[in-house]
Amino acid sequence: MNEYTSREFEFKSIVDLKKVENFILKSPLFDILQTPSWRNVKDEWKSEFLGFTEKGETELLASCLVLTRSLPLGFKMCYIPRGIIMDYSDDELLSFVVLKLKEYGKKEKALFIKFDPLIEENSEEKRLIEKLTLLGVAYGGRTKEIHETIQFRYDATIYKDDYSYEKLSKKFNSRLNKAKKAFPEIKIGQEEYSEDFARLMTLTETRKVINLRDKAYFEKILAAFPKNSAIVIVYTNVKELLDEVKTETLKLSKRIKDISNEKKKVLLEHQLLEKKAEVNDLEQIIKTSGEIVPSAGNLIIYYGEKSYNLYAGMDDAFKKYYVSYLSWDESIKYSFLKGALMHDMGGVEADSGGLRSFKKMFNPSFKEYVGEFDIPTNRLLYPLIKRLYKMRKDKK
Repeated sequence: MNEYTSREFEFKSIVDLKKVENFILKSPLFDILQTPSWRNVKDEWKSEFLGFTEKGETELLASCLVLTRSLPLGFKMCYIPRGIIMDYSDDELLSFVVLKLKEYGKKEKALFIKFDPLIEENSEEKRLIEKLTLLGVAYGGRTKEIHETIQFRYDATIYKDDYSYEKLSKKFNSRLNKAKKAFPEIKIGQEEYSEDFARLMTLTETRKVINLRDKAYFEKILAAFPKNSAIVIVYTNVKELLDEVKTETLKLSKRIKDISNEKKKVLLEHQLLEKKAEVNDLEQIIKTSGEIVPSAGNLIIYYGEKSYNLYAGMDDAFKKYYVSYLSWDESIKYSFLKGALMHDMGGVEADSGGLRSFKKMFNPSFKEYVGEFDIPTNRLLYPLIKRLYKMRKDKK
């Protein structure tokens, strides 16, 4: 165990991970990305837990999971996801932590250490930026675009007390009811549903023209959190749905024959064309994918009082049935059933956009976090490596 001392504080590499877990769970800045289990998910990075205590004491005052990986030209970076976990109002401790992390980065031959604590935008946050700047820390700024930061700077979180059908809009309930009538079957499990979930994520990648994750990565998350994770997936019984749509089509055809009002007849004929197209679509789905098809799903983690939606996917062929509303609803309710008091829906756009509009339907609280900071270990090379890092990130 390496140990460094300075004044009244000590800096140590922590091997007692239960001690880390107990400390971070008590912190208002707790996040799943600072747990020992997340270390197992990020096994392609070198990882280490660092702890800070008063000299001669064992009680943690600060901790962080530090991930280290290579950058172009033989350089390295360190990253503390959603950390450092500490009391940022403790100026002496903050100064010591920054100093020792800079030393740690130099030892690891990293040109900077990036961290993005779970601190919301407020008046105290402005003072924190000033304090960190005086300590030589570079602030990434109040970014607006989702791709500009590793973690989302804007977020939607649902609180258990705010989530009830009575508090949700008529529009939401109407769409959820439609989803419930589209012959869904809800399944909740783990690896047994990873293949179907991965298929939904692949379809989502294609639709949004983005790169997400594969089956192996999802299974790695499930394995890292065996008692705290689940895949919630909606299977649509396409055969039963097709039978119902065919019945509706026949009824509509008979109704049109009895209509004398031309305007109404034109309207109903348009509806009939839509129903016939729907029949064709459903028949094609059965032909290519079978009678029971995964249509939407979520991968969630519940940990202490918080739960997280890490990934969500949908087959766009079922978008008109609002199946994603059902998969999200079931995921949220399951998280609360497991003891969570809040459910982190994940990131959204800064002002408006598809993610924000969709998640707004679930009555969340929207949050803005402070963003990213870098602790440079080499002031001369930092601007260059920062540009190289940005180029690499923009390519992804």
